[in-house]
Amino acid sequence: MTSRTPQLQAKRDRNDLLTGIAVGAIVVGILVNDSIQRLVDLFAVPGSITVTTRVPAQEITAAVGGGVPATAEMVTLTASGVNVISVASLVIAIVLRALCLISVAVFAVIVCLRLLRGIVFDRVNTGLTFTISILLLLAGLGPHFFETMGFNGVFVALGGDFSDGRWLLFRDGIPLYIASVAVGVLVIVFRRGAAMQREIEGLV
Repeated sequence: MTSRTPQLQAKRDRNDLLTGIAVGAIVVGILVNDSIQRLVDLFAVPGSITVTTRVPAQEITAAVGGGVPATAEMVTLTASGVNVISVASLVIAIVLRALCLISVAVFAVIVCLRLLRGIVFDRVNTGLTFTISILLLLAGLGPHFFETMGFNGVFVALGGDFSDGRWLLFRDGIPLYIASVAVGVLVIVFRRGAAMQREIEGLV
């Protein structure tokens, strides 16, 4: 088995970081496009609000062949007469999630650029990773709060109740909460690395 030389390892690290930067830029574009599409879909029907949300599992007849029994957990609803606060909450949920995730991608790219320049353990990288962790948490909790307010208004306008769907919305954010914790661990690594680097520099 061929051992990795320092030059080969450095080249691979550089390629990995460049890939991360490229992916980050693509993700930003995707998030911007997705957010615009969500806002367009929200007001797709003039005078009404259109939302797609999770609901408790319901038995339906799917339009497959002559119709087959199926279970639906996601529905698209169109309601008129939704109160202004609920509409504003739905807009804020979309914008807040987009801003948080776009910021995460941008800060991740900045970290990659700094690593590319050979800057690893310092306060800036520690601060950036901490910010990314908080933004991931906010991207899960913030939109959940505003979506709940918005969907409550939609369901009331339709004569229903959204209380059963709150946990389902919260559940969708679990991957973001886990990602926030994972990045939080990196914060500890960067902070400890920066401290060790200062100790070493103090001995030189």
